[in-house]
Amino acid sequence: MNFTKIIRERRSIRRFNPAPVDQGLVLELLNAARLLYPSREEPAFRCVYAGTADSRERLAACMLEPLVKNRLVKWLPEKVREFVRKRVTDIPGHLIIIAETDADRRNSDMNYAAVCGMMQNFQLLAWQRQLGTLWDTEPMMQSKELFNLLKMNPNERLVGIFHLGYFDKIPKARTRTRAEKKWTVLSS
Repeated sequence: MNFTKIIRERRSIRRFNPAPVDQGLVLELLNAARLLYPSREEPAFRCVYAGTADSRERLAACMLEPLVKNRLVKWLPEKVREFVRKRVTDIPGHLIIIAETDADRRNSDMNYAAVCGMMQNFQLLAWQRQLGTLWDTEPMMQSKELFNLLKMNPNERLVGIFHLGYFDKIPKARTRTRAEKKWTVLSS
């Protein structure tokens, strides 16, 4: 297993084919991602999987609800709303990641960072198995309708949604900023 190659070649996938994503594979990847996490303490999180037609419809409805209620967006043609709904329902699987929070902000931030690191491991492991992912954190996911659907508690935070599926074409690589451009040496 060449991790450097996997890291370099991994892409965010936005176009999925209709092949279903097996829940067993998603669980296998989650368990492997947890094993790769380099901390003694396991991140505090939970996941919700939407992989059936009904669950994807419910997810889409909750994601669209804030748009429908927004006075400015009400003027969007029904075609646009249907496009967004279809986009969510056509993706074979959605893995929703929810992190626990803590009254101590530092503990919350540490846990959130740990969950994000673990989810990055998940993406790399998924790529190795030819399963595409797109980590989504759009503002329309920050709605009380979605939080209610997910039965989120006040001590939880939505990390994001991984849209999951198989793909027919690998997107071209984007130009990345070299590390040297973001590098500063602290001097006296």
